[in-house]
Amino acid sequence: MNPITVAFFGISGSGKGTQADMLEKFLNREDPKRSVARAEMGALARAFMKTGTPLAKRTEEIVSSGGLLPSFIPIYLLVEVLKNFTGEEHLILDGTCRKPFQSMVADEIVNFYGRTDKHAIMLTLGREAARARLVSRGRHDDATEAALERRFAWFEQDVIPAYKTLEELGWAMHEINGEDDIESIHKTILSNLHVA
Repeated sequence: MNPITVAFFGISGSGKGTQADMLEKFLNREDPKRSVARAEMGALARAFMKTGTPLAKRTEEIVSSGGLLPSFIPIYLLVEVLKNFTGEEHLILDGTCRKPFQSMVADEIVNFYGRTDKHAIMLTLGREAARARLVSRGRHDDATEAALERRFAWFEQDVIPAYKTLEELGWAMHEINGEDDIESIHKTILSNLHVA
């Protein structure tokens, strides 16, 4: 199996993390000689916010209000994940490209390593289904209706254009119904990536 790059997109609550986790486990199982590098931006940002630095505190204020972080923070966190990256690993970008500029940087990074098998996956999910999922998981950054509405708004204003930017840059694009059951979505993703 050649090394693949997969960037996950979807409205908050669409199951990006779940599907990225399932793909990571699949790749580890089916291609054990090649490791998987994964940048899960939500977890990276939450860990960063716990460091207590002034930048971390400001980051927490933005996230808690449902805002979108300025591009330099996710790019910094992504570079930290990749500092020992050789280019031979599979690469999963989970919630990393949330603005068009971030997509351009991600494309520049993977091109730097000469990678050509690049996929963007959009998990489609309606607002009401997303709202129900976010409320049920009970995280502080999903707590208020105002925060949810801001998340949904920046998804439409920034994340969808970020996804389309990768299409313009030549990535293979895959829109997958995020309302299907988890296992069906996983199988569809593997089929789209031509790894199963």
